[in-house]
Amino acid sequence: MMETAVRVLRGRFTGFTVVLVILSVSGAALGEGKPHDLLGAVAMATLLLFAIRNAGRGFRVAALILAVPASLGQLTLHSTHSPIPSSLVFGFTTAFLGLLTIAVVFTVLRSEVMNTDTLVGGVCAYFLLGVTWGGAYALAELVSPGSFAVSPGLAAAGDWGIPTHPINPLLQYYSFITLTTVGYGDMSPLGHVARLLSMLEALTGQLYLAVLVGRLVGLHIMQAR
Repeated sequence: MMETAVRVLRGRFTGFTVVLVILSVSGAALGEGKPHDLLGAVAMATLLLFAIRNAGRGFRVAALILAVPASLGQLTLHSTHSPIPSSLVFGFTTAFLGLLTIAVVFTVLRSEVMNTDTLVGGVCAYFLLGVTWGGAYALAELVSPGSFAVSPGLAAAGDWGIPTHPINPLLQYYSFITLTTVGYGDMSPLGHVARLLSMLEALTGQLYLAVLVGRLVGLHIMQAR
């Protein structure tokens, strides 16, 4: 038991997963505002550090190009004279998260060994999918306000308006609800881009789980033999 816990803590994806879980649930606890925005900026910087630690040289360069302006821009989003337009900050953040998602998904699916680290990596990739699509929805709403219809109760509870941060709490909520195909009906896409993104995320969530489970079962059978 103790050895398993140590292996999990030392795994390549454990740090990623912890940061993503905190980032995903922070919106419900903090709501949109300066504490949540600061947490988002710190999380981005932490994800970059993990990416640099675990990735090859080519990926590190790409991650730096995307993550540095995203992290710096997030710290200046609420500044009166922000040097980086909000749309660019949202775009860089979403692109960096997308790059991380692709890297982790391919690393997990290409793994030749079924172990604890592979399982944690699968969980990490799933959380990354939700956070990344949430960033894409925030960008869509920022560029085209009114892309989403929100019930009055949810809008009041979540202080709904034009997103002021790429990791918007309500859009993260909508993203994970879409990813898991739950669909409570209290939030729905209206814009063309929002509908397209929602459809693609729902398909991605189902296909990822099917492919991941199939891959893990196959590895388990191979190792058992």
